[in-house]
Amino acid sequence: MTTRTSGYVREEFVTPPDHTFTLPDGMHVRSTDMEGLIQIYLRNLSTPFASLEIHSRSLQTSPHGIVNADRVEHSPAFLLKAVTTSPVSLSDVWAILYALWMRRSDKEVIPLVLASDHLTNVDETLAYVTSTGLAFCPPDAETRYELLLIRASFWQGAGAPVDKHWLRTMIPRPSVSATPFPFVQSFTRGEHVLTTHPLRPPKPIPGSIIYSRFIFTVNEHLKFTHIDANNPKHFEAYSRWQNSDRVNIGWRERGSDEKHRKYLNDRLADPHIMGFVVEWNGELAGYGEMSWVKEDPMGTYVGGLGDYDQGTHLLIGEEKFRGRQRFTAVMTSMKHACFLRDPRTKVVVGEPRADLPIVPRLIAYLPQELNREFELPHKRAVYFVLRRERFFQAAMLD
Repeated sequence: MTTRTSGYVREEFVTPPDHTFTLPDGMHVRSTDMEGLIQIYLRNLSTPFASLEIHSRSLQTSPHGIVNADRVEHSPAFLLKAVTTSPVSLSDVWAILYALWMRRSDKEVIPLVLASDHLTNVDETLAYVTSTGLAFCPPDAETRYELLLIRASFWQGAGAPVDKHWLRTMIPRPSVSATPFPFVQSFTRGEHVLTTHPLRPPKPIPGSIIYSRFIFTVNEHLKFTHIDANNPKHFEAYSRWQNSDRVNIGWRERGSDEKHRKYLNDRLADPHIMGFVVEWNGELAGYGEMSWVKEDPMGTYVGGLGDYDQGTHLLIGEEKFRGRQRFTAVMTSMKHACFLRDPRTKVVVGEPRADLPIVPRLIAYLPQELNREFELPHKRAVYFVLRRERFFQAAMLD
């Protein structure tokens, strides 16, 4: 019986004074931090594009209306200025805020002042950050350009340009529809499932990139691509991983090419689940799955799951891509992708076999709770629950 239900401690990543990373669309972003002056370089990495300098103004960072007066904390604001003569687009503003959050990832909120005399489109920028939820004007602001940036909003994709968003195949695309995929009641009846649930959106075609994010802790780009069983590179890697002794301990899918092809074809035909390959800088590393758990066997045996709650599975097939930092990054990114692909998802769950040595790591590396152990027809499993609020508050998205 597993008794340790909590042990997660968020590790802070300290960005080097001079650091460059890539956005999902391939654009490079460079930031330098010298004694509190942060300079941002976009596209042309040798010339500053914008700066964030410490302002004389401080704003309340403790929650307004909650914290008693004797406990209220204030922090100096950053003053956002355009250094270049080029227009600062709203897409550029998002990239600038991305660089800032990488340098202050330990903060829940960051005070920001928009320099009205250094941003030619300051009112458009103000409307953008406040209407998307990236920032709000706090009660102690003296001008409408004094704001509080919210880390949890940023990582939930607030204001993210479609071409730079971590979720690469959003359905429906924001440029086409302003609302999430509509609720249409559907029904699944199978050996272990008998339930109503929402009609699920179509999956992207095999080979499509699902999720893409630069991982600062390893200085490499992580991608999830919808697995294509007709792609020899994908199929060979998947078969080899499933037939390895180490992976087979947990997945128990060892077998012939025919068995592996049937498994992947069944997954492709099943609306509730999607398999993907994990890539580091374009090199295949593992295989994962995201599923809607209302119509998954797990939902039957656990119960109480919502219409939009999701689940994940993962195997890391290549030895060179194992280790705490990469494992944490992939697991965190899978959960991130689930929360991003539908804002109605409240929890992302997991159900690894209870006797696997990975269970203590799942407790230590993710801000999720171990709810209990339970029985499935093929295994005794551990029921993990990761809640949206907790994830965006504490997950290691560095």
